[in-house]
Amino acid sequence: MQTPRITSDFLRKIFISASIRRWNDQACPVEFVELDKQAHKMLIAYFLASYEEHTRNIQIDWEKLILYFCFEFFERMVLTDIKPPVFHKLQKHHRNELADFVVQELHLELAPFGMLEDLESYLKSPPKCIETEILRASHFYASKWEFDIIYHFNPYMYDVENIKKIIDQEVEQFYHLTGIAHITLYKKSQELIAMFGQLRFQKRWSQTPRVPETSVLGHTLVVAILGYFLSLDLNVCKQMRINHFLCGLFHDLPEILTRDIISPIKRSVKGLDGQIKRIEEEAVKEKILSFVPSNIAEDILYFTQQEFSNRYKVEHLVYQAESAEDLIKFHNRDEDNPVCGEFMKFCDRLSAFLEARISIGHGISSKDLVEGSQGIYDACKHQELNGLDLGALVRNFI
Repeated sequence: MQTPRITSDFLRKIFISASIRRWNDQACPVEFVELDKQAHKMLIAYFLASYEEHTRNIQIDWEKLILYFCFEFFERMVLTDIKPPVFHKLQKHHRNELADFVVQELHLELAPFGMLEDLESYLKSPPKCIETEILRASHFYASKWEFDIIYHFNPYMYDVENIKKIIDQEVEQFYHLTGIAHITLYKKSQELIAMFGQLRFQKRWSQTPRVPETSVLGHTLVVAILGYFLSLDLNVCKQMRINHFLCGLFHDLPEILTRDIISPIKRSVKGLDGQIKRIEEEAVKEKILSFVPSNIAEDILYFTQQEFSNRYKVEHLVYQAESAEDLIKFHNRDEDNPVCGEFMKFCDRLSAFLEARISIGHGISSKDLVEGSQGIYDACKHQELNGLDLGALVRNFI
């Protein structure tokens, strides 16, 4: 039985980003944290990439986009509190030294995946390609979205007008990308990006104090990263790895429209879970799918409807596999566009387990956190798939 290569230290470092405050030198009406910004950035990157494929027929290497995003996110995890203007100036003169420091800090976590050389190469000399261009555009647009809130809250603070001007100019560099032009020109597209951003205001475990607090949006990124890195151990095809990342990123998208209804309520009221699903599906169709290109609409439906089912596609028709084992045995190939829903359910539970246990480790505990994490531990401690001991991640987390 193989043990996952992802470590407890790596998982903790991911959650540190939920404690990294952004714009902490500004008067902010809400608290902005790095984990949420990165999740919003990746959602925007997905839309920009999909628009390029749909309108300009440009082929996106989705795995490259995901890996490059992760490299940039991990860099921000390590270089925590450097203000963006200072960070960009340091990169001009000390890019290689900063990259060496990041690689050194992440050596134990990424060496087992054989990613250190790729990480170092990317941070020292990012390739000029459509994937990096999309990530830069989504980075600046996510920052603009945050700062627009700050600007409208208090436009008279020192240097606020200048910061707004700089950010707007940075976004303007990417008007040649169809998605940025679309978001800029069309109010419905702007509202859609804002709608995703609002998931950062919906807190997980909202009925109990917790440190660090994580949002629904931040949670989706954690599930996405878990889905991708654990997929590398599952020995699944490239398309399944990509799908697991995107499914993690999108799986809670309907909660924008219904809020985070906690599991005990769903389980305790007979028929409620099914009714909630129907309401969510109707709301997604009305408020999201009607405003996006067909390729994005098809993806959102695939990643949000029956998000924890084992499924694959044949000529755009979705089929269910009998089990996770059957899916991997018979449909582990790119052309079947597979998603292992049971595996994604494990990643979702693991993220919730980490949220609870990390808070308890910080000394902030409650009956809900203790009982919730214990329930997940009992459900997942012996879970395995395709020769991978997934349960080891909860058994060994200390």
